[in-house]
Amino acid sequence: MTRLYPAIDLLQGQAVRLRQGDYDARTVYGDPVQLAAAYREAGATHLHMVDLDAARTGSRSPQTSGIVSRIVAETGLTVQIGGGIRTRGDVQYWLGIGVWRCVLGTVAARDPRFAGELCGEFGERVTVGIDARGGMVATQGWTKTEGREAVDLAAELRGYGYTECVYTDIARDGMLSGANIESAVALAAASGLAVIVSGGVKDLGDVRSVRDHELQGLSGVILGKSLLEGTLDLHAAVRAMQEDAR
Repeated sequence: MTRLYPAIDLLQGQAVRLRQGDYDARTVYGDPVQLAAAYREAGATHLHMVDLDAARTGSRSPQTSGIVSRIVAETGLTVQIGGGIRTRGDVQYWLGIGVWRCVLGTVAARDPRFAGELCGEFGERVTVGIDARGGMVATQGWTKTEGREAVDLAAELRGYGYTECVYTDIARDGMLSGANIESAVALAAASGLAVIVSGGVKDLGDVRSVRDHELQGLSGVILGKSLLEGTLDLHAAVRAMQEDAR
């Protein structure tokens, strides 16, 4: 069954959404712990979190760590987190406080071999996030563009043992313009990775579209601004996935 990942992006202790990764174009949505609890109440089992402070600076804050710890302890959600996770110690820290899985972004793009070592050590407790702007990999909180194509990076990471990735189309992120299903399917086909779709998801139609392409390699979908702005009802999405699985 396609897995749903409501998303909470953390910046300076608040739940926020950025437009196309622009830190100066943010909307604040308040208490992330309350938001996580609401998602759990609506039927979510998993949660995707991003530490935007660490993504930009490479250093996590005690404030962020405390929020994530509370969400893990108080909601019972299965949490995966990305943003600024660039060392073995970072992975060990997050797993140690109860996070289910770490998403490697910048380090996977800049040092795929090291990311492969982490995959060998932690197995499915780590995955990779491939963020693309115009098909090219972006890193460091999307503030830098690397000189390689997302498809090539995905294929290399598959060779290092990864089986799944989070794929974000930056141009669509936070825009409610619809998920880029075509690019996600192409990435899955070219790399052999299962793909969790992120960026631009607007409504139940997008969720069902991801579900309809499960056999083409799409394994999940991240739900961000659509939930916060009310263009997608999480309870309805959960119910739709359960019905499709019957």
